[in-house]
Amino acid sequence: MTERVLVGVVGAVLVLGAAFAAPARAENVPASFDCAKAASAAEKFICAQAVLRWQDLALSRSYRAARNAVTGPARDSLLAGQRDWVRDRDRRCIADRTFKDLSALRSQVYDCMNSLYIDRRRALQDFAAAPLSPRGVEEIDLKPIAAAHPDIVEGGTVRVSAIRLSPDATLAAILLPSLELDGPDQVWLYRIADRKLVAATPAPDRQQPHPDGAPAAIKALAWQGETLYARVAIWSGDDQGEDGATAVYAATMDVRRRLDQVPGDIRALLDKVQSGTVKEDEVPESDGADLDAVRGNRHFLVWAADLGHGTIELKMRKRIAGAPVHLVAWGSRSLWRNLFDAERSQLVYAADTGISVFDMTTHGERRIAGTSAGDQPSAISADQRLFVWSTRNRCGDEFLADQDEDAPERFCLARLSKPEAGK
Repeated sequence: MTERVLVGVVGAVLVLGAAFAAPARAENVPASFDCAKAASAAEKFICAQAVLRWQDLALSRSYRAARNAVTGPARDSLLAGQRDWVRDRDRRCIADRTFKDLSALRSQVYDCMNSLYIDRRRALQDFAAAPLSPRGVEEIDLKPIAAAHPDIVEGGTVRVSAIRLSPDATLAAILLPSLELDGPDQVWLYRIADRKLVAATPAPDRQQPHPDGAPAAIKALAWQGETLYARVAIWSGDDQGEDGATAVYAATMDVRRRLDQVPGDIRALLDKVQSGTVKEDEVPESDGADLDAVRGNRHFLVWAADLGHGTIELKMRKRIAGAPVHLVAWGSRSLWRNLFDAERSQLVYAADTGISVFDMTTHGERRIAGTSAGDQPSAISADQRLFVWSTRNRCGDEFLADQDEDAPERFCLARLSKPEAGK
């Protein structure tokens, strides 16, 4: 096999710069090679499928990262292994079929190639950077919430809007979705040490019209030690709901109270959370990105662009004028539920190889072991030692079985072990 074929099919490291600089729309998501020059039946089939184009581009990145991690004989062995993988892929999925033959067997060939690409990407990711390993995996018991709010239980799943961890990772704030407005309308506190759950803000009142002062929507959360402060929009006579008056609640595991007077430092904390750090003119208009979905720190911006038909692009760029856009991931709506670590300039998102941690400075990526396609990140502590995610498998499933969409969604919690030095 020639070097051109190897590079063209599994990762053209020389053309990646161009592909990164201008990510295309769903119908034109790039492969790692120039589809205008596709010659083999395999290349033509990849170019005909948006998902396989993305898989090819993503695999080329993983291969490049793995190659850069080794030298000498180890690099030669990696190259030989990649050539063997290409031959095995073509033997198992393509055989001696023409492109016309492959098109007639589209679903079968697609499933074969997609599966092989994901497995190979996972192996190369772990070769380049050892995965983070969950320890002490447990499921968060949401039965107390289900008993208090049976109206937000669907198919055995307690619907959750978001989860936020306290700075010391001893508590979790669980936000529950509103049945009337977009976003959450109540917060519960979960103490990790003894798995206790308590309501941090009052439950919404379903009466119509709503009583004055009843909670309408959670606007902002801020931690100070073991106390959670929540700014809550309240219903009033003018029925403005989430755009109306607000109240602030302070909650610990033992006490919940509405503040008659909000200390200045707490008000400033909540204001900072609510206002965000992204200006409207920084949002790329061509992506149709929602300002509320754009996050940033001093160095980077990250956002999810909706391409329609359930397809999402997860993108980032440096926070300087004219900086090129980098396509982090391309896939389903699961990419909306990503976590942005502003302190480390890292992104935690649902990749099709499992949940991954993406470094925005180096573009390096590290997988979280024990997670699979379909799992969703929910929260990660400031020191990246505690992680919460959702799955429709069993928490801690070692075999990474396919997600059962009819199974209830579970929320799992685990400590993350750092890889050994040098990995």
